[in-house]
Amino acid sequence: MQQPPTQGGGGASDELRSDAQHLGSSAANRIHSEVDARKDTAVDQAKSVSSAMQKTAGELDDSAPAWLKSAFQQGAQKIQQLADALQDKDSRELMHEAQDYARNNPGTFLAACAAAGFAAARVLKAGGEQQGGQQSPNGQQGSSSSQSGSAMFPSSQTPANSRSNTPGEFA
Repeated sequence: MQQPPTQGGGGASDELRSDAQHLGSSAANRIHSEVDARKDTAVDQAKSVSSAMQKTAGELDDSAPAWLKSAFQQGAQKIQQLADALQDKDSRELMHEAQDYARNNPGTFLAACAAAGFAAARVLKAGGEQQGGQQSPNGQQGSSSSQSGSAMFPSSQTPANSRSNTPGEFA
């Protein structure tokens, strides 16, 4: 439903505005459908973590502190609640709840975001170290930390305090 232009340039700007709104809503719908499609994987992983934490709490022996077992059990319950909430709601409801929580509890929200970022960085770093620890092309077993020094210095310029494990090189 377009209104007839009252001036020569008004119709073009209204049409552009309408196209921009349509494009924005189309992009938002696509994002929401992608999130909804991938939500099941996140729910399964959260349930798996919850189950592992519950199992760990059950396997703690009697000499373990009671607070540790309680922390594992409470953490497992919270993760299970998160998984249930993710499973029961669509992406629009989840986004609306996250926005409300961020408005009502900005400090907690920022702390949670920082903690999630820290955890993601640790997971990504551990994944990179694991890949670096795999078999190298010359047949050596390496890790990213032990190989990084030799990658920065050619074999003739390796610092004296580091050792070279390359066959045929003189230390």
